[in-house]
Amino acid sequence: MDDIKAMIETLTEEKNRLDFELDAALHTFAEYEEGMNVRWQTADPAARQALMDERNQVEEQLGIVTIVMRLDEIREQLDALRQQVA
Repeated sequence: MDDIKAMIETLTEEKNRLDFELDAALHTFAEYEEGMNVRWQTADPAARQALMDERNQVEEQLGIVTIVMRLDEIREQLDALRQQVA
């Protein structure tokens, strides 16, 4: 039982850290998107495709998808552990 509680505590700490990292990454991405929207308005179709590729690279560099996937895993693990304690 103590092992389960320790695992819950460890996962909760990781979740909180990742939530903070995700908030920061999303804030950075939102700022990037504001600038990209201006460039999008004047871009031709080929340039728009390049902008979409750039956008995907920025999202990947910020690790947004990776963070979200890990948060989903943690939530599933926490749910399973909490059911064992209940």
